[in-house]
Amino acid sequence: MQRFFIMLLCLFFCLGTFAQADSTACLNYKKGYFSYTDSVGNTVLVHRRKNYQYDKNTVTKVRTQFRLNWAGNCSYQITQAITNSKAARKHKNSSTIVVIAKADGDNGYTYTCECKDGTKIKSGYMKKLSKQQYYDLF
Repeated sequence: MQRFFIMLLCLFFCLGTFAQADSTACLNYKKGYFSYTDSVGNTVLVHRRKNYQYDKNTVTKVRTQFRLNWAGNCSYQITQAITNSKAARKHKNSSTIVVIAKADGDNGYTYTCECKDGTKIKSGYMKKLSKQQYYDLF
């Protein structure tokens, strides 16, 4: 029985070691400029710095500020703080866990969102932009 637990412990240690090696690719996404397409097809520009993320929908002109809490290199909790949308204010202080499913280097990453109710898992692609690209679209 002790051998079983020792082998199980070694297995978890090995898996953890390999996961850490892959997660270093996610460090590029903790700050910078990004864009993604929302569920309606609008482009949303994202500026991330320190523990905040600023979103601007280029079509509806809705701006939202989020607080970021990085749980690890490849996952973070995003919490809505401020918005200029009256309809979106009902979601103030609501949070979602975002997992970077696949890092794509300097191009961006594929993400999945785990909703609080557990019914939907939304996924998408966050494209990394240069500062110039971001302000050209702004």
